[in-house]
Amino acid sequence: MRKHLLIFFLIVGSSLFTLCEGQYTVLHNFRNVDGSSPQSGVVISGNTLYGVTSSGGANMEGCIYAYNTSSNVYTDLFDFNGSNGANPCGSLIISGDTLYGMASKGGLHNDGCIFSFQTVGNVYTDLFDFSGTNGASPVGSLILYSGNILLGMTSGGGAHGYGCIFSLYINPRSYTDMHDFNGTDGGSPYGSLVLSGSTLYGLSYGGGSFNQGCLFSFNASFVYTDLLDFNGTNGSYPCGSLILSGSTLYGMTEFGGVNNKGCIFSFNTSGNTYTDLYNFNGTNGEGPLGSLILSGSTLYGVTFIGGTYGDGCVFSLNTYGNSYTDLYDFSGVAIGAFPRYESLVLSGNLLYGTTSEAGAKDSGVIFSFKDTIGHLGINNLTTTSASINVYPNPSSGQFTIQSSVISGQSSVEVYDILGEKVCSQFNNQQTTFNIDLSNQPNGVYLYRVISEDGNLFGEGKLVIQK
Repeated sequence: MRKHLLIFFLIVGSSLFTLCEGQYTVLHNFRNVDGSSPQSGVVISGNTLYGVTSSGGANMEGCIYAYNTSSNVYTDLFDFNGSNGANPCGSLIISGDTLYGMASKGGLHNDGCIFSFQTVGNVYTDLFDFSGTNGASPVGSLILYSGNILLGMTSGGGAHGYGCIFSLYINPRSYTDMHDFNGTDGGSPYGSLVLSGSTLYGLSYGGGSFNQGCLFSFNASFVYTDLLDFNGTNGSYPCGSLILSGSTLYGMTEFGGVNNKGCIFSFNTSGNTYTDLYNFNGTNGEGPLGSLILSGSTLYGVTFIGGTYGDGCVFSLNTYGNSYTDLYDFSGVAIGAFPRYESLVLSGNLLYGTTSEAGAKDSGVIFSFKDTIGHLGINNLTTTSASINVYPNPSSGQFTIQSSVISGQSSVEVYDILGEKVCSQFNNQQTTFNIDLSNQPNGVYLYRVISEDGNLFGEGKLVIQK
């Protein structure tokens, strides 16, 4: 059996920190009758994970499910039957006790629908049925704006058959096809939109100048702009969604890049600057279909295939693009294989996700993963000779970390004795970090100051004494 606990030791002064590669756990094996082949991730509310499967369930058309992480109880909440929707692909979103999602097929015209599901009372409502001309076959997820407007995209339909960007007022019910892709400006979006101020950003899988997809914006004045066309060299065919941090968007492409196996990229919205951060090569992962998530300065994601066994992997990459780690390789059979769209979500120190295939019943799994490497960032960082001053130390939880040689964007990460990240902070052109650990118990903590280019300015211990 493959050993998944690789022990590393980090010595800081006289302190010994013991770390492991990661802890992977299969939480639930789908059994077809209670759902099968999830094409999306999960959403978290309290200690409950909610998600959808694209097939299986009582009618083999997919279902809405819940998984309680405290009791480890899985519940098939609702079964699609075709007339009320079928084959949902994107993840759910949650607002209060209401879940919102889309089915890629079924509904009144068999072109998919938008639905809501009340978790109190288990009440399902078909909110809108796509008809083809107003959109068809939604694959991504929705976003909720101002508590009453759902925004999303379809991969097909619309005026030109390449999909559309739409809005749906929930109450009173009103649907608007806001933009129809025409192929030249993009086409067949599979992911979701991200909102920054009054501007939406997204990816299309096809279309654009090279017919390999594009990155676009769409503002409140209904102005659509093709910001970047993928050409193969810089990536091609992006399947997932963008994430936004400040003025920087992060995303992935399924193909293209140096090895034509996909890449991770960033795009600065201030100067429309594109950066190819990392290229997959097959061994370290290949063909990402999902989206990234960001924790501090670390990006997490999954690849659909590649890795040691060819069944995909869980990975991390710092936002500078110079420290990639293949955290876990899916190996099929009971472990799971081929994670798809909208793949990971972070809660506390655990990543949750699904695989579309394998598992004990060969219908996919729900899994959790604890990244114990990423929490201490063992990424072969180059250490500088920077002099770091920390005061007061010990303290009751308030620390100032200062160095005159820190320049450009830098970050501080703080970890407890078990290697769990308890605090992270970014500075831009600043030399001082004010760290608040007043909510942490007494003890010894490790801090690291990391530069914009991934160099380690310095590290040391913080002592909390209350």
